[in-house]
Amino acid sequence: MERDRVGRRRSPEQERGLRPLHPPLPELWSSKALRVTMSEADWSLFESLARSLAPAAPTHARAYGLALSTLMHSANLSPAEPGLLDWMDWERRKTLRLLLSGR
Repeated sequence: MERDRVGRRRSPEQERGLRPLHPPLPELWSSKALRVTMSEADWSLFESLARSLAPAAPTHARAYGLALSTLMHSANLSPAEPGLLDWMDWERRKTLRLLLSGR
């Protein structure tokens, strides 16, 4: 009995779980589900940017990722402070605000 990439056992006639459906990600890349809402006009612009980057990406999802990366790098924003991104810090501040407002 063989094992797939995740370590699950697969019988010889069970091919689907033994080969990846997409090419492996490059080193230091990660995949995350992202839900985005914007106007139809902005979607058209975004999708045209992704189409222009598609030759450099093996999958549609990677073309979208390249489009997002391109937009972020062209924005020239300074990186956010690390503490502001930590949800535990936000929870602590919220709890303190609630406790102090109750007095």
